Amino acid sequence: MVKNLIIFTDLDGTLLNFKTFEFRSILPFIEDLKNRGIKIIPSSSKCFSEIEHIVKDIGLNGPFIVENGSAIYIPKNAIKQIPINAMEEGEYWVLKLGTEREIINKKIRQKDFKDYMRFILFLKNMTKLQQSYYTGLKSDSLNRSLDRKYGEPFIWMGSKDYLDEFKKSLNEEGMSIFSGARLMHLTGLNSKGDAMRELLNDHGFQDIINVDSLEDITTIACGDSENDLSMLEIADYAVVLRLPGKNTLKLKRKSNSFNSIKVAPEGWKETLLEIDLIKKILDT
Repeated sequence: MVKNLIIFTDLDGTLLNFKTFEFRSILPFIEDLKNRGIKIIPSSSKCFSEIEHIVKDIGLNGPFIVENGSAIYIPKNAIKQIPINAMEEGEYWVLKLGTEREIINKKIRQKDFKDYMRFILFLKNMTKLQQSYYTGLKSDSLNRSLDRKYGEPFIWMGSKDYLDEFKKSLNEEGMSIFSGARLMHLTGLNSKGDAMRELLNDHGFQDIINVDSLEDITTIACGDSENDLSMLEIADYAVVLRLPGKNTLKLKRKSNSFNSIKVAPEGWKETLLEIDLIKKILDT
């Protein structure tokens, strides 16, 4: 059984269908990966409440990364050694890497950002109808998506040049903007790639997968949007999912990069099966 292969995966548009959020058609494949000892770690712009619900539905019981790398949640029953600097939160140890939502909202109200705010419609300020339209979610799923701790999703209504100028100003104040499959996200200077590194370097996590060092771990990152780039570029293998109606994400890397033909969730399975290492594991 392989114990050192880890798949870090985005959710919407990558593991979950972009429009319907469906994944059940590939559940047998997911189970096959799990039974071979392959760890699947969701890394999404979604918040804790959303991802916890999804991982339980899929049947995953390991760590997951929330809000574009803002925090890592590790189930207490999955780890023997308490992670350094971890906070206790219910059934989880939490590694907080991002800036809290209250601080971001305080910073963004500074007069320096007043002109940019004219072009922003925050998700929290939308009507329920607008929220459902922009997120694709309804009812309980929509309510869970609003329970955020580290950032603010929004729609940008200005020009690209003005957005670039806004990003530069935010960076100087310790904030950043990431574009996801549906919305933009105002966050701290955290990223999915940072959270991926943090988790891989944690000795308690290394105990879970029974390795002595990072050299013993092989990583695959799966994503579809700009906010996935930081993990796609540093993983050993990168899987880029096609989003309906959008251009495929372009990577700087030239090797061990795979693009899907199908959309999620079938595209997730299809493209992972192109990787020789996956095929070799499943054939054993």
